[in-house]
Amino acid sequence: MDQSTKVSPGSHSRSHSFPLTPPATVEKPSCDEIDETRTIKDIKPRKLFTKLRKNTRKPKLKHRPESGTVFDLDQYMNGLCGKKDAMNAAFVRYAFQHSKRIVVVIGAGVSVAAGIPDFRSSEGLFSILKGKHFSTGKDLFDFNKVYSSDEMSIAFNSMITKLHKMSSEAKPTQFHELLNRVSLEGRLQRLYTQNIDGLDTRLNDLQTRVPLEKPIPSTIQLHGSINHMVCNKCAKIAQLDPTIFKNELCDEENSTIIPTCRQCEEFESVREIAGLRLKGIGKLRPRVVLYNEIHPEGDIIGEVTGTDLKKKPDCLIIAGTSLKIPGVKNICRQFAQKVKSSNGIVLYMNKEMPSQSMIDHIGCVDLILLGDCQNVPQLLQDSTESF
Repeated sequence: MDQSTKVSPGSHSRSHSFPLTPPATVEKPSCDEIDETRTIKDIKPRKLFTKLRKNTRKPKLKHRPESGTVFDLDQYMNGLCGKKDAMNAAFVRYAFQHSKRIVVVIGAGVSVAAGIPDFRSSEGLFSILKGKHFSTGKDLFDFNKVYSSDEMSIAFNSMITKLHKMSSEAKPTQFHELLNRVSLEGRLQRLYTQNIDGLDTRLNDLQTRVPLEKPIPSTIQLHGSINHMVCNKCAKIAQLDPTIFKNELCDEENSTIIPTCRQCEEFESVREIAGLRLKGIGKLRPRVVLYNEIHPEGDIIGEVTGTDLKKKPDCLIIAGTSLKIPGVKNICRQFAQKVKSSNGIVLYMNKEMPSQSMIDHIGCVDLILLGDCQNVPQLLQDSTESF
């Protein structure tokens, strides 16, 4: 072999192990070959926002109020504010606009602006619902009392029918819309709602699953929904039909106080024809969780909260609730402790001042916003102040 063409063993091995393709020979798609069938609808906003969120850093928080500070939101929105109020307003903006793993717990106060009454205020359901067989509206949410007599059951059906009508005619509030935008941006870790009106879950990015199952949705309904009914035997869930429940507002010919389940009736007919042992027919009821009954989804909700705690949320927002339900109060306490362990932010907003014992139980509340949570979206629009 000629010396000029001789190749050493080492160079021969390298050339075969790592073949190189000149960049100019790589065929690239031309503009005409690009798939033109893809439209803007093919872009997933949640994934896009999540990627953008990961590539952005939080700005440094310049002001943190003393723990338990009270910020009069309504007065601030009316122009009655000082320097500390302006700093507290900036702190609220920072929490909503820059937190990346937000957990929100809401109550009936969030839906009042939509025309749905709350429970415990002077104009709430517990005060305005009074009848011959009960002294307070709270009795109509007690499982042991609701089904204790026909009179109580009819009063319960009437209340459910009225609330169902109000909810179906109402629209989500500005605060609901704000939470939906936060979820769209990929920054809402979870919404835990005590509300049974279903206004929150109507929004695209706050939807839930009924029954609750994996993959876990954005919204967890802690007390069920007035939009569904369930059989106490076969567990079939269907859209609530108020006309089949005998009540004071609508006395349909085929309505009964506690309707039977049609699916159970069909199954019983099949068993009877087949000569099988009959198992009985279930009863229908609104799929809302009442006092003094076992929560049908308590186990999976416990799993969800445990998973959310492990994800290290950096912000907890409690809105429109007095936190009188022990289970919900404990959820807030666990999240508050987890958030503060990572130097996050805890906000508590309500029209009425919470008791000191309530604040002490939750612990670690940075700021108490006293006023209407519907003012928060407007507050966020003014971002001229420093954080």
